[in-house]
Amino acid sequence: MPANLLLNISVKYWQDFQDTLAKIMNTNIYIFDVNGGSFSQFSLPIELCQEINKGRVLRNEKCISFYKSVLNSLEDKAMLTCPYGLKLCAYRLGTYTQKIGFLVVAHPGLTTRVEREEEITFATKAHNIYRTINEVLNAILEKNLIGLRRLELNSIYEISCLMTSIIELDKVLDLITNSLIIIYQADLCFVGLREGDKIRVAQGKGEHGHLLIGEEWPLLHPVIEQVFSKVEATSLSLNELRVLPGLTGVEVTPDTEIMVYPLRTALGTVGLLGIVAPVSHDDSGSKNLQIYVNFAAVALTNAILVRRLEREAETDFLTGFFNKRALLKVLATELQRTMRYGYPLSVIFMDIDDFKAYNDTFGHMAGDVVLQKTAEIIKNSIRVTDIACRYGGEEFLIILPGTKGESAVRVAERIRKSIEIFPFPHRQLTVSLGVTSAKKNDSVDSLLTRADQACYEAKRQGKNRLYLNPS
Repeated sequence: MPANLLLNISVKYWQDFQDTLAKIMNTNIYIFDVNGGSFSQFSLPIELCQEINKGRVLRNEKCISFYKSVLNSLEDKAMLTCPYGLKLCAYRLGTYTQKIGFLVVAHPGLTTRVEREEEITFATKAHNIYRTINEVLNAILEKNLIGLRRLELNSIYEISCLMTSIIELDKVLDLITNSLIIIYQADLCFVGLREGDKIRVAQGKGEHGHLLIGEEWPLLHPVIEQVFSKVEATSLSLNELRVLPGLTGVEVTPDTEIMVYPLRTALGTVGLLGIVAPVSHDDSGSKNLQIYVNFAAVALTNAILVRRLEREAETDFLTGFFNKRALLKVLATELQRTMRYGYPLSVIFMDIDDFKAYNDTFGHMAGDVVLQKTAEIIKNSIRVTDIACRYGGEEFLIILPGTKGESAVRVAERIRKSIEIFPFPHRQLTVSLGVTSAKKNDSVDSLLTRADQACYEAKRQGKNRLYLNPS
């Protein structure tokens, strides 16, 4: 048995799986072997680490010395601070009798100066990542080294807990496919979602999996009909698989099994999941995979419903303002009224200065508080007849019916001053604002473009100011 058990893991596929977890949890992850050598690369780009190590690989001697020192003395887990100020959670991977390596979890913007609540949130995320990665590694090694699948169900459970808590569809798809690739050592994995009378491949991983994305298969296609005619999985031959568009030239290694699972929940058919993996010679492998598929169907249904609600809703859930989709309709209506009756109309385009840096430093929860408080300030600074919208991210648009340029400037200045003096968490914030008024024959796009340009000019002139578009 090799001293470095991680040599039994495919680094290529592991990195994809690790990066997916990092994206879901908004943390950085990297793994070291039992000797303190790097096994995987940084998952997310930490600006500081990239500057010091010149990329996603640990190269800086100070960093290497730090990790080798602390990991060699690590008994179980510890919260540490690296030489450059990043807060880290470190864990020993494996069991007491079988050491695998070490896991390090870091927040891209987390430094030594953090609030207690933020530290607890980060530690909770890190622990969930540790449990998932540790179970997956143990399951893979058990199967690779002694051919057993006893621990596979543990890894599926941990991943399923994550999977059913995610509401972003792209993240759910990534986790489903990358997990199957790494746990089952699959050659190919794909997920197709039902869209009306067809199945559209939303994600594919493995050999040539990315080429499948976007392919459409009619529900009345003989193979698709065969899949949905059963409750359990359908085993396909290579020739049957190759009749599906996008899979005509697919190759599979010997002693592999092609299984396609219908994805169903109480709300109906979600889609299908296909996996090409080594043949399972015991019942537990098939049962575990079916359990995983059931969780995947629920997670996908949740994410699809959330996406549908978000698309259909006209208000931003965080601020209570109109969202961008609704904004375009409202602004078009106001422009028509302006053109028909000659009423003045002005708009204010507002952007929170350096919001990304604030978000990265203090976390998304703190960023959400800023957006909510900013919305309250805007609401308290405008009339009942004015219309405030969250344009996207940290950008807001205020529509001022019946208001000329100079009057709009006074509203913008009132908002700017109110935000400048407001006691936001952690530090003060400012905004840049662009003001413009509707002209004859203006369209929604032309009016928004001028407002955006005015906001850009305010930023260019130094931020924390407003600019009135003179045109």
